[in-house]
Amino acid sequence: MTNQIIGGIAFSLAALCLPSIAIAQNTSTDNSAYIRDLVPEIRDLVSASGSTDGKARGLSGAAQEIVEKSGNITMRETDDSIVLSVTSDILFDFDSAKLTGKAKATLTDIAKILDSMPDSTVRVVGHTDSKGADSYNDKLSKSRADAVAKFLVGNGVQAARLKPEGHGESEPVAPNEVQGKDNPAGRAQNRRVEFVLPKA
Repeated sequence: MTNQIIGGIAFSLAALCLPSIAIAQNTSTDNSAYIRDLVPEIRDLVSASGSTDGKARGLSGAAQEIVEKSGNITMRETDDSIVLSVTSDILFDFDSAKLTGKAKATLTDIAKILDSMPDSTVRVVGHTDSKGADSYNDKLSKSRADAVAKFLVGNGVQAARLKPEGHGESEPVAPNEVQGKDNPAGRAQNRRVEFVLPKA
């Protein structure tokens, strides 16, 4: 059903956007790449709207309040998981896996949320943007996930509950490029660490 929704949104968006693009460029060139770049954003928006009341099933009221007050944590749902996300720009300096000073307050909030779900195993997944070699990004994303997991363990989360993973640039939530041009805002969204919690 979700795929049908995504397809419908993509078709409608394309129908609305493409005429104005063609006029602005005074050309009838193929815009399929532009549509393809929008699909990750559409998919993420549909996932985020999975809960009609804005509340995640399986997340306590106290945990949801922490998310709302933080300002640095976003939340979305999949069919079987709750995904909390923090951009790497908050957690790390450029090309680094060392946590910044400002990362600690946000990760302390994450630790509190995990404490409210003591029986769940949590995947800590590092992601990068598309800059750099795949192998380097895989290594950097894993190192960042390890650093975050180490901080959480130091703040009371049991190590056995955490599964650090590095997915590099393979799972973008926004386009790294739009119509062949660099998209800094999209790349910033893709640089992130996610906390994937199973729904109760």
